[in-house]
Amino acid sequence: MKKIPVFFLLCFISCIQPVNNKPEAAAVDTAQIKLHLLGLEKKWIEAEFALDTVFLHTLLDSSFYSVNTDHISNKQEEISGIYKNMAALRQDSIFLDSVTTEDAIVNVYGNTAVAIFTAHTYKKDKGRPVEKRMRFYDVWVNRNGNWKAAASQGTVLSQ
Repeated sequence: MKKIPVFFLLCFISCIQPVNNKPEAAAVDTAQIKLHLLGLEKKWIEAEFALDTVFLHTLLDSSFYSVNTDHISNKQEEISGIYKNMAALRQDSIFLDSVTTEDAIVNVYGNTAVAIFTAHTYKKDKGRPVEKRMRFYDVWVNRNGNWKAAASQGTVLSQ
């Protein structure tokens, strides 16, 4: 007879959920990851305008692909294309003043994240102010504690 109460006691104990703050901590971690990724997005754009191919090389995953209007670029092709485009802008006296990210949505799925946002750039074209807005859809992967861009697609909204 004594076995039955012990059995019920064990069942009761196994049904009790331990109290922990991990979901709350996970929410904080997710919020920090989102902010970090948005910061990387902004640095990415700034690095393009600064022709900082070293930073871009560290930011893009080795499996990176970019979907463009007329082609798909791997990591090396993307960095080379960025360099050529930005060098041409500089040659034409077009320089970045600032960039903002707007309408950002970042969803984190463990070691993967998707960032959607609008990049609003403010430039000078031979001294004349110019604005451009592009919407981006970027996929990020966490490789050994470092977030790397795995895929990107950008659409021009206005120039």
